[in-house]
Parts: sequence; C-alpha cells; structure tokens
Amino acid sequence: MALVTRADLKTYMDISLSLRQEDAADMVLAGLQSELETYLGRKVEAANFTEDYILDSNHLGVPETSFFYDNKLDSNVSGILSYTDPPATLYLRESPVNSIASIVLTPVTPGSTAITLTAGTEYVARRYGVDVYRGGANDKLTVTYNAGMAGATIPTLKLTILRAATREMQNMHDDVVGIKDLEPRNVAPMETGFSERELLAIKRYRRVRVA
Repeated sequence: MALVTRADLKTYMDISLSLRQEDAADMVLAGLQSELETYLGRKVEAANFTEDYILDSNHLGVPETSFFYDNKLDSNVSGILSYTDPPATLYLRESPVNSIASIVLTPVTPGSTAITLTAGTEYVARRYGVDVYRGGANDKLTVTYNAGMAGATIPTLKLTILRAATREMQNMHDDVVGIKDLEPRNVAPMETGFSERELLAIKRYRRVRVA
C-alpha cells in the first residue's frame, strides 16, 4: 500500500481526475515514494524481507551447554543473559528492524540439517540487524524479518510527497492543455521532484551507511 494514495492527492488538490489521470497519478505517487526511499536509504512503510548471509571463514562459534545463560542469575526475574564472546553481527539491508520472524542456520558440514535459532539465547534482535550467538565458519544464516518506518505516523513524509505530487500533476496538466491548444505555456514550468528545502526537512530520517 502506498504511503500517499490517489484519494489523498485528490483531497489535497481538491480536484477530480479522469481515469487516465488517475493512472498517471498512481505512477507519479509510486515514483515519488521510491525516490524518497532512495534518499532516506530505508523503506517508509514496514514490509517483510528474507536475506541470506554466510558467516566469515574465520568465525568461531562459541556454543555452551547453558547457551550463555549465567545460572547464578536464576533468582533474577529479569532473565539477564550473560555472553562470554562477541557474536556475529548481521547488518540487515533494511532498517529499522521491527521484528525477526525467524533465523535458520544451515551448517556448512555435509549432511547437517538446518536449525531454527531461538530468540534471546541464540540471537538478539537489534534495530540495525541481529547479533547471532551460534554458528561456525561459512555457515549460512537465512533471516526473515520485518523492517521499515511507520511512515503513516510521520505527517512530514506524507506532506512532502503530496507537495511534490501536486507540482508534477500541475505540470502534466499544463503540458497537456498546451499541446491540445497548440499554444506554448506563458509561465515557467514548476519545479519537479523534491525541493532542497523539502529534503532538508526530512533529512533527520535519513539512514547513514558506513559502507
């Protein structure tokens, strides 16, 4: 579902559209949302993703019979986990990570069966990815997760798309009228896409990647 719908655009512009114009509006809105997501480096709506990762060839798994749980803390109702070594950190392609549906470990050893890891003991979800505490060198991890911003709860994002879409639709309308009348427009075309001022207003939501 698009962050800004055709109905939102018609309400914002207070206009009615023909069937052909509605198709054009859908293309404009989809293109602007894609352009916005490219600038932000993340999805503006939550969606499900599945990604495969191969652990480094020098990665050493450190499984323990307690699965890193410190038995001395049994009386602690908070259930604190004690980890003895750094985990394998997977930086998922989409963020923020809302939830992890499953992580399946496929050992590189021939004849080994795939294992579904347990949350809290064998992996810990983070907003940027997941820390995995089980697996060895060259093992494959298949991560199924939900990620993306709650764009519908951020009015600035929706308004930014509406403003840009209004300019696009107005330009398209003026061009069509000019062609039909065989007369050039007497006004300069409006700016298309997002303005620098609009991008500056949403810059704080931008994802900065190290690599």
